[in-house]
Amino acid sequence: MIKFKTKKRIFSLLQGRNLSRFKGEGLDFREFREYGFNEDAKKIDWKISAKINKPLVKEYDEERELRIIIAVFPTPSLHFGIKTLKSEYLRGLIEFLGIEAIKEDNRVEIILLEKNPVVFKPTKNIKTHIAYIQTIKNIDFLNTRPGDLKILNKFKKSLLILMGDFFEKIDLSYLKHETFVIVLRDIAEENPPFRGDITLFDPVKKEDVNVNFTNRDAKKINMYIQKVDKQNFLHFKKLKIPFVKIYTDENPIPKLIRLFK
Repeated sequence: MIKFKTKKRIFSLLQGRNLSRFKGEGLDFREFREYGFNEDAKKIDWKISAKINKPLVKEYDEERELRIIIAVFPTPSLHFGIKTLKSEYLRGLIEFLGIEAIKEDNRVEIILLEKNPVVFKPTKNIKTHIAYIQTIKNIDFLNTRPGDLKILNKFKKSLLILMGDFFEKIDLSYLKHETFVIVLRDIAEENPPFRGDITLFDPVKKEDVNVNFTNRDAKKINMYIQKVDKQNFLHFKKLKIPFVKIYTDENPIPKLIRLFK
């Protein structure tokens, strides 16, 4: 099970299972304090009060729901995969994370960050969430173009899970949300296994390209990706943004558990 936690304590007004720093009457005891004038006498802990001859009240950490945004940075390169398309794997991640979040009484909102963002209404209903996933299955990522990430600041402060393949340097310094990043890749993108005369599909121009792919070409691609990843990962670390890279040929759950630990 994935346990969604926050450091900055971003909550909506409805109750849920995630501990906040709001004072309330939840299940986690915080401290004793002196009984205040006009308070409900039922709140007094008479056993403890009798020991010190002073009326004391138990104070608790109130439990509240998290508002979670799962945001996808869509690029044509998500339509790639040797065994599984990244776009298909991505939908599986969205479905899994959404269901896990809803099980914990959280409210989940999905956003596709296209130039004209596609926003799914926040839900706490698993059936509604799965219906959204079915809609996402119909999206042709080859025809998507990423929009401005700053659009995310128009949404209420939330726990943000940002997902994409991120082959370019990105800036997340302006985001107001508590952010987690999932970088999704196919292993063949970083270490191309093919050589010689091959036909590749250009996702930008949407056409086949005949190339003579050499070891030098593979090395250039690998070096470029390493450079971009290094820049982005240093950026995430500087901002204290937890992140993880997941490949389409692996079970994502162990990495997701570590990400949200």
